[in-house]
Amino acid sequence: MKIVNIDKEWLNKKYVEEKVSSHKIANILKLSPTTVKKHLLKDNILCRSNSEAQHLRFNNHCSLSQEAIEWINGELFGDGSLHPTSVYSSGFEYSSKHLEYIEYVRDTLKGFGIEQSGKIRCSIKDNKKVAYYYRSRSYPELMFIRNQWYPNGKKIIPRDILLTPLVCRQHYIGDGSLQHSKKKSYKPLIVLYTCGFTIPDVEWLVKQIIKLGIKATRGVSKNRINISTYSTKDFLKYIGECPVGCYQYKWAY
Repeated sequence: MKIVNIDKEWLNKKYVEEKVSSHKIANILKLSPTTVKKHLLKDNILCRSNSEAQHLRFNNHCSLSQEAIEWINGELFGDGSLHPTSVYSSGFEYSSKHLEYIEYVRDTLKGFGIEQSGKIRCSIKDNKKVAYYYRSRSYPELMFIRNQWYPNGKKIIPRDILLTPLVCRQHYIGDGSLQHSKKKSYKPLIVLYTCGFTIPDVEWLVKQIIKLGIKATRGVSKNRINISTYSTKDFLKYIGECPVGCYQYKWAY
């Protein structure tokens, strides 16, 4: 009888993190589902209940790249949110006053394999369109990210987030501003609005920004992050160019 070895870390990543079914893992490895389940038990990896297994088997699925995860994390720093549709799946939601940006969100997520649910909606006040709303289909893979950001139902900043240029760019677009002084001799200041997070969260985030070589402090009165005028150019250079026209003004140094 042939002895089959399956790497425990690989198996845990596929089954637990990526929510790949034991049947699909078996197909990948060209093994029987029974053999895969024996390895799950041997490696003390908790098997899913029948209801969860059935849900994951017949639900939408996407394969999230590192770029997709970074982009979503950046949006979650701002107005992006992940709303569960069941205990197993979650959908991404975003609202903006700019239709261009909502279309950019839709097209970007579609490029990541995440499809839109329904159509873009808009709210109207005094006969004027004031906001546009996007919602994706639900995916088990998005639930893994939601559990990182909403461990107890309230949004927090996960401590394993890496502030890559893409993460910082999407954060800046969603909740940042470039503030110009009335005095021409003063350089512009960047503010990241983080008042929705706890003080420990924001203090931790400031430390991570400083590690990038960018001078930053937490504004005590409003719990927001002020990036020093001496680091404004460095920050904009780090995050790269703006991907949409409606937010180009935030790069107008």
